[in-house]
Amino acid sequence: MKYRLWVLLTFFVLCGGSTDQDYCERDENGSCKSKINTEQCEDEDEPCFIEEKVAKKEENAYPHFETLSRLNPGKVGSEQTYTIGGREMKLITRALKPLLFEIPNALNDEEILHVIEKAKNPNYSGGMFTSQARGGLTPEDTFKPSKEPGRASGPASLFENWDFNDDQIIDLKEVAMFCRNYNFLYFKEPEVKTMIETLKLKEFDDGICTVDEFQNMNTQGIEDYLNQVMRDHPKFRQRYSDQVWLPMAKEYDKLLSKIRYRFGELLKIPEKILLGSEHLQVVRYLPQGHYHAHHDSETEKVTDKPCCHHTSTKTVLQYNKCKLCRFITVMVYLNTPEEGGETAFPAADNITYSDSSFRRRGTEAIDLFNLSEHCHDANLVLKPVKGTAVVWYNHYVDYKGWLGALEERSLHGGCEVKKGEKWIMNIWITAPYKNSVNKLSMYSMEYAMSAAHNKD
Repeated sequence: MKYRLWVLLTFFVLCGGSTDQDYCERDENGSCKSKINTEQCEDEDEPCFIEEKVAKKEENAYPHFETLSRLNPGKVGSEQTYTIGGREMKLITRALKPLLFEIPNALNDEEILHVIEKAKNPNYSGGMFTSQARGGLTPEDTFKPSKEPGRASGPASLFENWDFNDDQIIDLKEVAMFCRNYNFLYFKEPEVKTMIETLKLKEFDDGICTVDEFQNMNTQGIEDYLNQVMRDHPKFRQRYSDQVWLPMAKEYDKLLSKIRYRFGELLKIPEKILLGSEHLQVVRYLPQGHYHAHHDSETEKVTDKPCCHHTSTKTVLQYNKCKLCRFITVMVYLNTPEEGGETAFPAADNITYSDSSFRRRGTEAIDLFNLSEHCHDANLVLKPVKGTAVVWYNHYVDYKGWLGALEERSLHGGCEVKKGEKWIMNIWITAPYKNSVNKLSMYSMEYAMSAAHNKD
């Protein structure tokens, strides 16, 4: 036994795996220590080795994090600096609810160029396509306009919903007010006249519609028209942008993987959770481009639907079959727009926030979700600066360290680009609730390998 051990040690030394300085000797307490320093070895059996070379290999290894957590923000305006992979990252606290940080110079020019070039290359990305609402995940739209004109079944069918001053006449201002009250569309007179001309509403030939004329008006056509405008018109749709998805696994792109690991370590995300996060979303906004206020994730109160990242592409592309479970949003500006394109958080640090308070009906109708009209009415507005990251938590953490309640005040959106274009990227770190911790994410390589194996 001793001979075999001696041969093994001799082989180890001859192969360059150790020198005399690698050995430990006992101290006065009988503990094993290094000859070149007083650090104790993990193994008390003699001889023992200080695994300096192994340590060097592992010094850049991803740290172990057991569960989810949230960084300590300090006060609004406070700054803290972390060194991740040799790079200093300065976090500036911009809000507490949601917990939100701004990180200048989070990406350098080389990294930004790489992301944009990959996004633009159709051979790699498949090409950019029109963004849909709901986080860009659901391209299917179930709305179908009626083929026949006639009486609507919704709010447009009732005269009193149009006649705001009760004078038994509907004028063009009241038409605009109806659009704002029931479809949250900020129509001005030109848009009202375009609708009347498109639908051939002869009832407004003289600029007004009486009670008698209203009985035969094509209110079904009006409802369909307004619904179509909300979906198709660049100015009035919920979101107007183009996007593309880029895999971040190292097997696809080492630089994108490195970027993801950087933010994962900064935010103390367990590696398995990090590797199951969604593909990188790259978004381009042209003039008039915007995304009205929305949440990136969905409420934990919906218990009858799985997290989308725990399902499949087929399920995700269906309407309302799963819920978004995005713990953190990491958004990075890839350029500085000439004008506009701010990111607004209408409810940041708002103690009394509620959806109903953001949309009021009546003669003073207002829709604070509409960031084309109300960008600078938001509690927090951040200007886009190339390389800057904005990081916020969409959820709290539950008592077991997994996904908790939705932070309602994470409501946010992209204000209208006035001039030039705006490029951003989104890293969405998905996470499980406590009852689904062991489920695989459809975005992980482990899931892909399992699916390929099952297919075989």
